[in-house]
Amino acid sequence: MKLEPLFYRPLALDLLYMCVLAYKQYKQNGIFDIPPGYQFVQSIQASAIVRKEWFGFILESDDAIVIAFRGTQSEADWIADARIHQRSYPYTENAGRVHEGFLSIYESCREEIFTTYSTLPAKPLYITGHSLGAALAILHALDVATNTSFPHITMYNFASPRVGDQQFVQTYTQTVSNSRSFINTTDLVPKLPPKRLYNPYNEQMLYYEDDPLKLLFTIQTGSTTENHSPKTYSVGVWTMSDYPIISLK
Repeated sequence: MKLEPLFYRPLALDLLYMCVLAYKQYKQNGIFDIPPGYQFVQSIQASAIVRKEWFGFILESDDAIVIAFRGTQSEADWIADARIHQRSYPYTENAGRVHEGFLSIYESCREEIFTTYSTLPAKPLYITGHSLGAALAILHALDVATNTSFPHITMYNFASPRVGDQQFVQTYTQTVSNSRSFINTTDLVPKLPPKRLYNPYNEQMLYYEDDPLKLLFTIQTGSTTENHSPKTYSVGVWTMSDYPIISLK
């Protein structure tokens, strides 16, 4: 056994900044500033419903690869968010069921991402996203943990909605051990979809489970939008204590 930090604050802030850059990429039609120490590798375009949009990017430094996904921006994104019916997660055996809208976006960019990975050297991979992008980061983290040979995979996300059922969450937490979801307790997005809801199309119940690896802070700005914003999450990360935990590795 050994003591390890619950999370690395500098890493969390760096990855949250990558999420901010992914939003800028969308708003600036694919253009964003590359942080010092990184080289641009590939932009990510994905389909929300029908049309391709800028959804993030892959960067490389001397000792790491980073992939970042942005959150909801367009009307098509909102429609995908509302597709709360579930499908079986297709990239890991017996991994449970996940949000249909999130999965459809991820499916539309997966092949391009994996093709890009095949051209890169073996380095630790850092995965991040905010809001809808956090859900995509979760789907991607389980995929790469199952189907690639990256020497080390770390996933930090921010303001993630619920992604899948209990079986998916169990599979994910058992497979992606170095995973942290940062949640503002006043943010409404992590409370969606509801844990239980009725599907009138097939007369069945849908079940969504919380991520047990979430790290909580509380900031009430008085605004639903600001409670969810990356800026508020940046402040929240600063307020949290990265106290040690016992690792059995």
